[in-house]
Amino acid sequence: MKKIDLSIGDNIFKDVYVAQSFTERFKGLMFVPEQKAFNLLIKNCNSIHTCFMRFNIDVYCLDKDFKVVKKYINVRPFRFILPVKNTCHILETKNERGMDA
Repeated sequence: MKKIDLSIGDNIFKDVYVAQSFTERFKGLMFVPEQKAFNLLIKNCNSIHTCFMRFNIDVYCLDKDFKVVKKYINVRPFRFILPVKNTCHILETKNERGMDA
């Protein structure tokens, strides 16, 4: 996976991995232990699921210019984020508040 820094509004996300291959996009953060969690950008994607994830995440739905269209905070495992209008990319980040936030 390619690694980049991503600036979204006032937030700078360091060491964001870009899922490029089918396998990387399919696997995403599934089965990744919480201690090894990383920020993941999935380009050309407008919906996700958190099945088989081991920790909560924050989800940023981004438009073609990487501006936030919608933000979901503290999404628990086995949830679905359905398509959001004008979303072109998804950024998944580990939720720092933990499972019970």
